[in-house]
Amino acid sequence: MSAHVIYARKSTESDARQVLSIDSQVQELKLLALRRGLEIHEIVTEAHSARAPGRPVFGALMKRIEKREIGAVLCWKMDRLARNHFDTGHVLQALADGKLARVITPEREYTADGNDRFLGNFELGIATKFIDDLRVNVKRGNRARFQRGWPNYRPPIGYLNDRATKTVGRDDERFPLVRRMWDELLSGAMNPMQIARAAGRWGLRTPKTRHLGGKPLSFQNVYRLFANPYYMGLIRLKNGESYKGAHQPMVTPAEFEDAQVLLGRPGRSHYVKHLHAYAGMLRCGLCGHTLVPEEHVKPSGKRFVYYRCRRRTDGRPCPNPGLPVVAFERQLEADLKRVTLPSAAVAWITDNIRAKCDATVALQAAQRGAWEQALTDSRRESDALLTLKLRDQVDDATFERRRITLLDQQARLRLRLEQPAPAPETLINRLQEVLNFSASLPQAFREGDTVRRRRIFHALCANPIVRDRKALYTAKEPFSFFEGQGTSRDWQTIVERLRTWLVERDFQIPAYSFDALDTVPRAQQVAQEGGCAGGGAPRANGPSGLPGTTAAARDAP
Repeated sequence: MSAHVIYARKSTESDARQVLSIDSQVQELKLLALRRGLEIHEIVTEAHSARAPGRPVFGALMKRIEKREIGAVLCWKMDRLARNHFDTGHVLQALADGKLARVITPEREYTADGNDRFLGNFELGIATKFIDDLRVNVKRGNRARFQRGWPNYRPPIGYLNDRATKTVGRDDERFPLVRRMWDELLSGAMNPMQIARAAGRWGLRTPKTRHLGGKPLSFQNVYRLFANPYYMGLIRLKNGESYKGAHQPMVTPAEFEDAQVLLGRPGRSHYVKHLHAYAGMLRCGLCGHTLVPEEHVKPSGKRFVYYRCRRRTDGRPCPNPGLPVVAFERQLEADLKRVTLPSAAVAWITDNIRAKCDATVALQAAQRGAWEQALTDSRRESDALLTLKLRDQVDDATFERRRITLLDQQARLRLRLEQPAPAPETLINRLQEVLNFSASLPQAFREGDTVRRRRIFHALCANPIVRDRKALYTAKEPFSFFEGQGTSRDWQTIVERLRTWLVERDFQIPAYSFDALDTVPRAQQVAQEGGCAGGGAPRANGPSGLPGTTAAARDAP
């Protein structure tokens, strides 16, 4: 005799949102079988949505039906069996072929009879239509939520969902700690691996849920954190669409872009065991690969560090010789003196740049006006694009590609416009930090530890490459303005170039300062390590220059 099987299903949503839970369905179907005098041979349950094919338990049930092992299926309603066209056809075809004798529900019984199959098809069609309508409504609701600036997913660490208002707010416990992680990355003091370890020491833990959370961030999660544009106020979906978020940004767009450059996006995360000042910052001048630090310890205890290219071409190692770090640092210290301003220049430039602030603020207002006009033009183009689509004058692929581009452009412009305009006094204070930073460079580099030296190199040097034991790099703005400007007649030029730099930077000046609490003096560090911190190479000879191409660190020991 063919078996009678009870099939009970609910979707993966919470029990409160189900018509009847699985246990309730099973109890009702057992009573139905008792009233009809049917013997139940097996009870099959499943917690899986039927909106798409691929339910494992249902698939196994249909395979047994194909083998004629099951004669009748009892279910609460026909929509428990199928809510998509593929599964609907599977069930109806099994009835038509006689492989499934009956589908029994509390309302009626469906057999191979044409009228029964017609009614079954009608009910299953209604269930499928319900899913189609639900999908459209959910997409429309999500789109409206994105346009209001709120995501439809759990926000990243540092933010929390407010269930009462259905918005996203800052997590007062974790927000300052995550911002501290960004500060460490942007300053160049730590790499992602060190930041992950430090965050664990600070007490940062993921939000606790019923089954997950309450653990420190892994290295991979830290790396993904720094790639998430949500922290700069941008909601970016998997399909490429971007919307401006209504939440409080943690970093500015400029800081976010600087972080991506610093991490070398796109790229892979790597485990880091030892701390070297310039790890990941120097590239080979022959093949372009990142140089790897090597540490050699002599029997006397002295340490020698070299940066070498580890790439192999056609089975042969890269011919670019290694760069001894001690010679490189001596040359770098000499180059820093060339971009160091005397105290008299710092005082004169600070006093005279105040007179330029009024004109600079006027330029700032004009720039914001240009952004507003660009935003208006972008919105107008979006309307025109939609008109062309409605008139069938543009194909779907071109329309979608341009629509996503315009959405991203508008979101970024809105982020820029919402950045607060710094007051003239704030600009002057930031410029004062830049000038004081320049004035203290040689001594700070000479006495600083590995972290401080890395910060200085990151702040000043751009595009560093190494070729034939020579380091070639250029100075970043605004420090390139100070080279060779030590005389009073050149100070006015620095003022003008600083004013232009402010405009080009959208009046966003990065922080330049030293924190004496997070470093130890260089001599103390060497004494703790018990030897030479950089190696025993002799002083490099030859011309050099930080703002232009420079030669450094020849003659390895």
